[in-house]
Amino acid sequence: MKINKEKFISQLEKGIKDLDISYSNEQLQQLWEYYLFFIEENKKYNLSTITEPEEVIKKHFLDSLVILNQLNIDQRKRWLDIGTGAGFPGMVLKLFLPGDSFYLLDSSSKKVNFLNQLIYKLGLSGIDATHGRAEDLAKISEWRGSFDFVCSRAVASLNVLLEYAVPFLKIGGLAYLYKGPEYKTEIEEAKNALDILGAKIKKTIELDVPGLEAERYLIIVEKNNTTLQLFIMQHP
Repeated sequence: MKINKEKFISQLEKGIKDLDISYSNEQLQQLWEYYLFFIEENKKYNLSTITEPEEVIKKHFLDSLVILNQLNIDQRKRWLDIGTGAGFPGMVLKLFLPGDSFYLLDSSSKKVNFLNQLIYKLGLSGIDATHGRAEDLAKISEWRGSFDFVCSRAVASLNVLLEYAVPFLKIGGLAYLYKGPEYKTEIEEAKNALDILGAKIKKTIELDVPGLEAERYLIIVEKNNTTLQLFIMQHP
């Protein structure tokens, strides 16, 4: 597949402008290199079925960056991306929040291998891709309760995402969880989990991703109490 760099950069730049996000030419170049490496390695690793330039821009890059509009960061933060896959949203966010520390977690070793190669290729620091499962790492003291922000685009019920994400947060920390049009039902079903985990829904936002017609919502969850290790779930 022949890819036109000028067209790719132009479409990417327009989308970022539409999101009203500040950017640099260096960041556009990094996303271009990210895309090229993603497409090449996808032949080996089957990272995603979404590979066309326009689709990757709106469904992966812009969909990841839309979180930036909800942040109010006045100092460096520590992030965890659960079920990061090929680095969405965590790797993309790192390019726009270079001073923050990012940990990209996935249970697929091939995806983690891809991410570590990409980190090296882009010359990034303050970011690490880790192979493992959230329910296992949340039981380790160095991970539990140590993150300011957790994000996830993983396909799972809100109940499950909460029980994966909340144990990693510091008290006062926030989880940014992507959901589809059934989010209201999922929130209702997650009320008990929120109480047990010591968390609350802070805000629900309908996302407007340029060029993306699918209904997307961001559930912002705040941790307001310590999560007992007893309630860190174990899935097969």
